[in-house]
Amino acid sequence: CGPGGMGLGAKLASDEHKKHKIDHLWATDSDENACRTYARNICGNDDDKSVIPSRVEDLDYSTLDHPDILSFGFPCNDYSLVGEKKGINGYFGPLYTFGVKGLNEFNPLICVAENVSGIRSSNEGEAFLKILKELRQAGKGYELTTNEFHFEKYGIPQKRHGVVIVGFRK
Repeated sequence: CGPGGMGLGAKLASDEHKKHKIDHLWATDSDENACRTYARNICGNDDDKSVIPSRVEDLDYSTLDHPDILSFGFPCNDYSLVGEKKGINGYFGPLYTFGVKGLNEFNPLICVAENVSGIRSSNEGEAFLKILKELRQAGKGYELTTNEFHFEKYGIPQKRHGVVIVGFRK
């Protein structure tokens, strides 16, 4: 969940008549400070139990409520254009598979995944193709749309270019 960028965007996505609303169900991050920040910004208190401090590798999906929308931003360290550029072969690179695991477990109506724009060229473009293939084939299958955003143009206080993948269950 990080400090809550995607969660805040979802929270703010409700229309003005409250006909359509996205509610927080649960979130997880390995960093306890990120969890407290997320809980404060999204849930309204620092120690909300729906924000789970856990490494995603240790998360017991069977204990979690099934979401209609599963959103996840897997670590960008290995996909960033700065740094070691290990891509899918790095320590953080394969963590997207836990989003795929969530899609297999919950089979939500919609999935949203986000990462840095460097993911497109990582491992000579092969990493991105592999990730898209696995997302498409997860659960009952997903139709995917990808877009690159320059987040600073949307009021985000950082010059970060990211790729957002949106999937609709077939």
